[in-house]
Amino acid sequence: MDTGGLSIWAGGLDAVGLGVFAATIVAAAVLRAFSGFGFALAAMPLLVLVIEPVHAVVLCGFLSVAGGLRSARNSMAHCDRGLLKPLLIGSLIGTPIGIALLDHLPADTMKFLIGFGVLGSAVLLWRTGIMEGVRRLYALPVGFSAGLLGGALAIPGPPIIVFLLGTERDPKRARATLMAFFTLTSLLSIAGYVVAGLVDGTSLVLFVWALPCLLLGDWIGFGLFERHGSAHYRRVALFVLAAIGVGAVINALR
Repeated sequence: MDTGGLSIWAGGLDAVGLGVFAATIVAAAVLRAFSGFGFALAAMPLLVLVIEPVHAVVLCGFLSVAGGLRSARNSMAHCDRGLLKPLLIGSLIGTPIGIALLDHLPADTMKFLIGFGVLGSAVLLWRTGIMEGVRRLYALPVGFSAGLLGGALAIPGPPIIVFLLGTERDPKRARATLMAFFTLTSLLSIAGYVVAGLVDGTSLVLFVWALPCLLLGDWIGFGLFERHGSAHYRRVALFVLAAIGVGAVINALR
């Protein structure tokens, strides 16, 4: 079977690659819709097997924004807006500082230490449960640390995730706050990709192919959360957090 025509119209993907691509996007979207985070964690390792890494990074950014905008009304209705503001302000302050430190930090060592710390945090949160009374006090520095890590090492998520899983008892509010935060920060990332000239025609073709897969995964993930979120949200989110930690350690040791 000649798949040359398909490859041209599918951003360079053949039939098998397109199948891997579609299944990856659906699975990652299910995870994001249920937990509020983890899209790139699930998608990147498989996407880079079938498309260029730069296109995979840009695509994850576009899809994170698309998924976030689709659920924006729900996220903004249930998120903790009072907490979201200092988290975002801290992130905006920390990101340019992290970028400035990019060439001065031992990236592999930092990723290893962060991954180990995230994994330890997941284990600790699993054992200790929710910590009350610390949310407002630490929101700004947590946002700052997320921006710092995002700018320097491209891994902004762990501080925010650890903070909310450790301090927010309501699964719906924790998930909505994470979704709102990552949607807004992904918008900034997309602006950076455009300015850096990383968005090309292939990026847009891949996004068009991926969007229906994202919508399908979102539909499945939101349905799962409505049925099982109250009972299983924290357990699933902590498992994903631990996977982020393990992934960072493995990546640093390569």
